[in-house]
Amino acid sequence: MQSVNHRTVHGAARIQALSDTAAELFLEHGYEGVSIDELIGRVGGSRRNVYGRFGGKQGLFIDVVTRLCDEQAQPLRDLDIGEGEIGPTLTTFGERLLEIVLQPRTLALHRLMIADGQRFPDLAQAILRSGHEAGTAILAEWLGRRPGLRHGPSPEMRAEQFVMLLTAGPQLRALTGHTAPLSPAERAHHVRETVFTFLHGVLPGDNTRHA
Repeated sequence: MQSVNHRTVHGAARIQALSDTAAELFLEHGYEGVSIDELIGRVGGSRRNVYGRFGGKQGLFIDVVTRLCDEQAQPLRDLDIGEGEIGPTLTTFGERLLEIVLQPRTLALHRLMIADGQRFPDLAQAILRSGHEAGTAILAEWLGRRPGLRHGPSPEMRAEQFVMLLTAGPQLRALTGHTAPLSPAERAHHVRETVFTFLHGVLPGDNTRHA
């Protein structure tokens, strides 16, 4: 019995190591840039084990990306933006969302969606849902409870606009790699300016900064 348990634990550890290594390689090199033989060379085991557990490279890729999507979405699921005033709450939400969006692994997952989304459209949608759409849904639900925002665009539209205003520029610049990563102070400044623009727009009027 102990020998069987040992083999089971050892096998599970090897599968986990294979999955973790595959995740790093797929994020760095994309689907085409990774081979089963390379994985086996790094982790050990055999092609038979890989095919028996995942059905091959494609099955492994799908399993790995699905897990990465779930891990990416977890910080957003855990985010409680509370019931405070709209300016400070949007600022807190924006700071956390921008931090997540600009994490190296999140950026790598986004690049993977762009590179292999046509081959794996369901996974591309899963990546989108776990990041951009998850953040938008959380904010839309919160905005929908704000009594002073019942007229005009829907909460979903407002949330989409805020998330795009907040993330599009920094994310695009980070994905191209042509600029240094934003410092915490730069991220905070960008969030404050985004919240101000979102709440007050660009027309003359009440320019009191509530953020």
